[in-house]
Formats: sequence, C-alpha cells, structure tokens
Amino acid sequence: MQPEPDHELPASAGSPRDEPDPLLVMYSMPGHLIRRAKQKTTLAFAPITRRFNLTPIQYVVLKTISIRPGVDQAELGDIVGLDTSTTGQVAARLEQRSLIVRRPDGRRQRVEASAEGLALLEQLGPMLEDIQDEVVQPLTAKERQQLLRLLSKMLGVATLYYRPKPRGRRRAPRDPDTAG
Repeated sequence: MQPEPDHELPASAGSPRDEPDPLLVMYSMPGHLIRRAKQKTTLAFAPITRRFNLTPIQYVVLKTISIRPGVDQAELGDIVGLDTSTTGQVAARLEQRSLIVRRPDGRRQRVEASAEGLALLEQLGPMLEDIQDEVVQPLTAKERQQLLRLLSKMLGVATLYYRPKPRGRRRAPRDPDTAG
C-alpha cells in the first residue's frame, strides 16, 4: 500500500505497472529524510557559526548549561545526547573561549555558563527563533507541532509536544485462578 502524497506526483513517479519510482522510494526513507533535514538545519545555523564561531552542538551545550547551572558533564551529555568524550571536548572548547566555567566536584566536573556565555546566549536568542522558523517554514502550525511530537517520540525525549510513558516495573499479569 502506497502512502497518499500531499500533492499530485509527476508522471515519472511510477512505471506502467504501478511500481514506485526507485528515486521516490529512496527519498521516502526516514534515514535519508532525517539526514536532509539535518543538512537544512546546519545550513540555516551557518550564519551563527560564521559570525560567532559557535557550532550547533556548542550552542545546545551552552544553552543547556545556562538552563541547568552546575550540571555535571556526564549528565550534560545525557541531556544533549552526546557521549562523555564529545561532551568533554565541547566543554573544553567553550571553556577556552571563557563561555563556561568547569570546576571539579569530587570525581565529577560541574559546569556553569560564564557572564560572557550568558551574554552570547542573550544575543543569539532572536536569531535562533528566526532560524527555527526558517527550518520549518513550509509547514503549517499544526504540522510543526506534529513534526516535533513525532521526532520527540522517535527519540524518546520529553518535550512540550510529547511525554514518553514512564518506564516502571512491569507487573506480572494476574492469574484469575489465584486472584481472590
């Protein structure tokens, strides 16, 4: 069963035997579309990277640190979806630029945004709102919410649009013969 397209497909979309065009099949693969969406967001973020020498990953790490001051690096990596090594490298780069401060706390490294880091985030705020709008520009407001809900569900991340079901212990089904 073929999904219904939003718009009429071109005549080359299928062969005389109603087999889908192999190119459309490739374009319909989730991995391909997610990769293309990532390219689009990276390109939209490029002016910030050029102007402020800040990558998207550095931004999300800095923003997360500003939201959770004193977070330890291991938890920070979990929050932003980076492995421990990458989180440490990103934090080191941000620290070299005086955008964050790292301090040891026993065996943990606590991180906080510096005044310079907070000032940069303040400056970036309006630009990032514009970038987010640009990335989802072709979508209606309802489609944007649906996209964010589905991406959140796919990644198992709680957002304003999706809450994963709690992972509690599963109870064994009750045996009706022994229930009393």
